[in-house]
Amino acid sequence: MKRVVGFIIIVVSLQLFLVSCQSKNNQEEKENFEFYYFPKKNVYYNIEKKNFLYSLDGGKTWDSVVSISDKEPATLGEKIIVYSDDYNVYKDNPAHRKLYIGRLYNIISADTALAIAGPEVTERKVQKRAAAVKPEQEEEKVVKGLKKFLNKIFGKHKKKKEDE
Repeated sequence: MKRVVGFIIIVVSLQLFLVSCQSKNNQEEKENFEFYYFPKKNVYYNIEKKNFLYSLDGGKTWDSVVSISDKEPATLGEKIIVYSDDYNVYKDNPAHRKLYIGRLYNIISADTALAIAGPEVTERKVQKRAAAVKPEQEEEKVVKGLKKFLNKIFGKHKKKKEDE
């Protein structure tokens, strides 16, 4: 009888131990969501929802846009796969930027809500056209001083027609 009671105690304690181990493993195996991170533009792509997460104000607020194409945009640069236990992967953005040398963009000022061009924004250059100068519009330069004197002595002289 003592053996049966001892056997039951051992079996029950083993079952309790196994149940506690499984619950601990379940807590460790939280659902991870897979994202692509593009450090060159500091943009995330949610693979499951097929949308991009981006910030225009230095990471203070984040917005999303749905991708209408299955192709990855080439302009975003190299992608890195990151995992998060939350759909708000941007909460870890400072760590991702530091780890993957990501850039931070602050295009919109939160105080004035105006667009501010950062160093990443290229300047649009406008070509200036030179105005065409017609020969009639050319003005003769006024010569003064020593140059005028030397031109009188050594310069070209207009020949005067003598009246005959």
